[in-house]
Amino acid sequence: MLRTSLLYIRSHFLTFQLCVAMKNKASLFALSLLLATTFPFAARALDIGVSFAVYATPEQPYVEVNLEIAAQTVTFKELDSTRRQAGVEVLMMLKQGDKVVNYEKYVLNSPFVAVPQTLLDVKRFVVPNGDYELEVICTDVNNPANKDSYVTPIKVAVISDKIYLSEVQLLRGFKADNSDSPFSKNGYFLEPLPFSFYDKNAVRLAFYTEVYYSSKSVTPEGYLVRYFIEQEKGNGVRELISAGNQKKKPTPIDAVLAQMDISKLGSGNYTLTIELRNSANELLTSRQVSFQRSNPFLQVTASDLTDEVVAKQFVQDLDEKTLRFALQAVGVLAAGSESEELKGILKGSDLTKMRFYLFRHFVQKDPNNPELAYQKYIETAMAADKKFKSGFRYGFESDRGRTYMRFGRPDDLIHVEDDPGAPPYEIWVYYNFPKTNQKNVKFLFYNPSLAGEDFIVLHSTARGEISNPRWEVTLYQRNAQGQESDNYGDATSMKRNVNRNARVYFEDF
Repeated sequence: MLRTSLLYIRSHFLTFQLCVAMKNKASLFALSLLLATTFPFAARALDIGVSFAVYATPEQPYVEVNLEIAAQTVTFKELDSTRRQAGVEVLMMLKQGDKVVNYEKYVLNSPFVAVPQTLLDVKRFVVPNGDYELEVICTDVNNPANKDSYVTPIKVAVISDKIYLSEVQLLRGFKADNSDSPFSKNGYFLEPLPFSFYDKNAVRLAFYTEVYYSSKSVTPEGYLVRYFIEQEKGNGVRELISAGNQKKKPTPIDAVLAQMDISKLGSGNYTLTIELRNSANELLTSRQVSFQRSNPFLQVTASDLTDEVVAKQFVQDLDEKTLRFALQAVGVLAAGSESEELKGILKGSDLTKMRFYLFRHFVQKDPNNPELAYQKYIETAMAADKKFKSGFRYGFESDRGRTYMRFGRPDDLIHVEDDPGAPPYEIWVYYNFPKTNQKNVKFLFYNPSLAGEDFIVLHSTARGEISNPRWEVTLYQRNAQGQESDNYGDATSMKRNVNRNARVYFEDF
């Protein structure tokens, strides 16, 4: 049903299938990188992606056709210094032999844009049950010689007395929407994926399908919609990757909208299967759709990250100042050999090594989108630097900055500067602490030197962090009178009085 377009994808995935058969890991990785790095630079020849599905209203069936035209393959005419627009003449026909049963002819214009964008459209054709041929012809308005076409058979057989499952529509995503957009259906905006290709940035596969006449085929107990992803291993062998299900009650018409995590799917060919099963687990009907996945950095090793690969990534655009800032921000959470390696790199001036280390770090954090992981981390580092800068170092290098970088913004905070006998101090509270699965975790920072914002951590209730039973004595050590034990070395707390509030704040805050 779904057409995988773009000639470079077709040819490279033929190579990919050979690599799978040969079980050649190096070839697989090289191919995945090729897909990841060449995808944005398609050859300039109009390239359309078409998907279709046969749906039905209670009265009649209809064919829904989704069209996608790759931005890089259509001519965007410059209107002025900030606006460009593309147009494509589209002819969609449903034919039986030489007879045109239904058709649409129109010009699909892009909005006014500064940068070329993909063109998307959807059309619906009401037709009776029967065998048809769908033909789509597209012509670039600004370059009539730039054309592409698509032809496929379609069988419409929805109206019946048996349970029916429509074709499966793969989606880039969906969101709640009750507008009159042609992409909205049953309260959701459905963004189609006509190319049936999930790139390295995709983390979820979403799909939509409809079920008809279950009320005629199943008992009142209902039925089960089971869906699962299998990887194509070659020679007809498939490996189950993940599965899900939904329970449904019998109705004349029902919709199935679901999503599955594909962040850990390696590069390759996959099949999504949807099954309908009755209460006795007997198969009623099923549908399958194939898709392709590029995930080049999922199991990347240092030897895979060559200079040529790294040179094509986002780190190549970072100057020395930005690189050093980013690496020092990474360094505050580095440990062991990783920390020592980073210190050695920062002592030198080799930008290639800096870029390599930075990219390797974030591709390990998020193989699907290392650039996004980098951006989020740097945003946090910049916020920590601004908030906790003391004049001696970056703000994220302070104890409060490190805590902020590791665990995020606290849920509550108290800052005290007027507690007699104590230097300025802060208490941070995290109501939920996923790092250790604790509740109401607290950190106490204080500034014994009174120098700027140079607060250091004195005590924490988080497992694995600094725990100081004598934190109250240390906090008030400039005026140690009033400790609970007469022996200063044995004292772990101070007597409560109106002038010393740290323990009250820490325990009751």
